[in-house]
Amino acid sequence: MAALPAMRQLGCLRSLMRTPKFSPMHLSSRFISTVYSKKPEPIPFPQNLPQQFRSQIPIRLQPEQAPKKMKVYPPPPSSRAVCKDPVAHVAQSQMAVLDPNGERKALFDYRRNPRSVKPGDIVRVTFKNGDPFNGVVLSIRLRGVDTSVLLRNELTRVPVEMSVKTFSPNVQSVEIIQRSQRKTRRARLYYMRFVLELLGSPPENLLQFRALY
Repeated sequence: MAALPAMRQLGCLRSLMRTPKFSPMHLSSRFISTVYSKKPEPIPFPQNLPQQFRSQIPIRLQPEQAPKKMKVYPPPPSSRAVCKDPVAHVAQSQMAVLDPNGERKALFDYRRNPRSVKPGDIVRVTFKNGDPFNGVVLSIRLRGVDTSVLLRNELTRVPVEMSVKTFSPNVQSVEIIQRSQRKTRRARLYYMRFVLELLGSPPENLLQFRALY
């Protein structure tokens, strides 16, 4: 009885000691592999085929029906050769109508023209319809035809800001009332809103405004 636990560990070897039994199905099994063959060549169309058999052949396979050539149409003429930059061309044509002499453009081109309107100046804008507007220039937005200037003033003790399109047909004239005595370091003087609220209207308190500014 003491030898039984020792023999149990060798019980897995019994399956190896048995003789294998092959069945007829196992002996006749074969491995299947795929063999790639060449594409068969097309069978030539018979030459002496009777006419009654031709009707049974599809029309697309008959020798008389040759493949039709596809029509290739040339591309339409490109408009890029006529005008490479249509947006710039339209802007230039509008500028020729709104500002033919270029005076209004030079008046607000503060980057190149030293005598132009600069941020901090007090200007007077006269319209064809409506009352004129005086104000301090807070910023100048250079965008070609869409160039605009932001003015700030105080009407009846209420701060008012107006964005004026410089090339608008409604703008009759732009006059510089007073230039800034100091050269501004910024192109947008939004911090001056708090100064103008303390001083009031720029034309009324011009001397006091210049002393603080």
